[in-house]
Amino acid sequence: MDPIAELKTEHRTVLKSVAILESRVEKAQGDEAAFACLMPEAERLLEFFEVFVDACHPGREESFLFPALQALGVSRQGGPIGVMLDEHEEGRRLVASMREALARIPAGGAEERFRFTAAARQYALLLRRHIEKEEYALFRIASERLDETAKEHLARGFERIEAEKVGPYRI
Repeated sequence: MDPIAELKTEHRTVLKSVAILESRVEKAQGDEAAFACLMPEAERLLEFFEVFVDACHPGREESFLFPALQALGVSRQGGPIGVMLDEHEEGRRLVASMREALARIPAGGAEERFRFTAAARQYALLLRRHIEKEEYALFRIASERLDETAKEHLARGFERIEAEKVGPYRI
């Protein structure tokens, strides 16, 4: 499979998970009992965000795609790769904030529910904008400039990252 097409396919899964998170958070907003029902599902979503959206997908980009693009002259500092890396870090920070708030909800009540909700909304917005930038700028550059040998190298690297970060289960 074309590694850039694979990243785009993964984006569809990421966007679906973000939509689920937003939907559940909106339904539970301001309702303590509804939020209690949301917590187990939020836990599973956070696990997906940590394992796949944070470790596997960006791991592929950071370990293989970005270096391949840099070798072709795509700028990291002040360029599209630097922006993507900064957004990866922001996503990690927001997931950590959701994780913290979720753990504190039983003791912290409304304040922690608000923290979780605010971080979830910021995360969803960040991912939507991030994916749009990747698909309409960075991935287009990659598709145009990477030759077949480079794409084969990416595909092998992507498989290795998936095996290391996700394990035998496919997302």
